[in-house]
Amino acid sequence: MLAAQGTGKPPDNPFDERSGGGESGGADETEEQGKKPSDTAKTGDKAGDEPTTSEPEEGGEEPSATEEEEPEGNLHNLACLEGETADGKRKGVQRRDFLKKHRFELAAVGGYYSSDALSSTYTYGGALAYYPSEDFGLELLVTYTPIKFRLEEPFSAFDQEQHFTPSSALQGIGSLLWSPIHAKFKFTDATIIHGDVFAMAGAGRTFHESVLGLTWEAGLGLKLYFSRFVTFRLEIRDFLIPQEVLGRGRSTNNLAILGGFSLWLL
Repeated sequence: MLAAQGTGKPPDNPFDERSGGGESGGADETEEQGKKPSDTAKTGDKAGDEPTTSEPEEGGEEPSATEEEEPEGNLHNLACLEGETADGKRKGVQRRDFLKKHRFELAAVGGYYSSDALSSTYTYGGALAYYPSEDFGLELLVTYTPIKFRLEEPFSAFDQEQHFTPSSALQGIGSLLWSPIHAKFKFTDATIIHGDVFAMAGAGRTFHESVLGLTWEAGLGLKLYFSRFVTFRLEIRDFLIPQEVLGRGRSTNNLAILGGFSLWLL
C-alpha cells in the first residue's frame, strides 16, 4: 500500500479552534475588566469637575406668597402679647383694653338679702375700692338693711306682746379682691365687652342689737367694662354673723345678691 504523501502543513485539529477561541475570549474579558475601572474613574472625574451649587434650577418652583407672609404673621401674633417675667420672657397674656392698676372704683349696689335667723329683705349701699395691681384690690363696702322677724307675728297676735322690734342694720366690711380670670363676651358681631371674674374675702362689723361679734364674708362676682369709666357688676356674698334672736344665739349665714354700676376715677 502506498502511504499518503506528507505535507508541510499539519492536519487540522478541531480542538485547536476552540482552544484558540477560549484564549482570545479570556483575553477579551481581561481587557474589558481592565477598561471598567478606568471608565469608572473617568466618570468620577467628570462628576468631580462639575461645579456644585445650591441655587435652584430655572425650572424650580418659587416660594409662594403665603410662605413669605408667614414670618410677618408670626410677628403680628407676638405683638398681641404683653407682660414679662423676671427672666425677660413673655407671659403670653393678651393685651387688656381696660386697666385697673392704680385706679379707684366707686360703686353703688343694691339687691336681695336672705337671712337664716331673720326675715329676707333688701339691702343697698356703696363701695370704694383701690387696685394696687391688675389682679388684686382693696375694698370697703357699706350697706343699709332693714331688719324684721315676721315669724314673731303669730305669737304677738296671741299674747299681744312684741318680743322683736323691727329696726335696721348698718354693715361695714373690708375685703380683699382677687381677679384671676379676664374674659371677653361677644354680644353681637360688632360688640365685644371685656370683663373680670373675681373673688372676695374679708371681715367687718354689722351694727345691730342681735349681732354678737365680727362678721366674716366670702363671695364671687362678675364685672363688665362698658367703657373706661363705667362698669356693671354682679356679685353674691355670704356673711357669717353670730346672732341672738329671741334668746337663742348661733352663727347664721346671710346671703346677699347685689348688682350695680361703678365709676372709675383716675
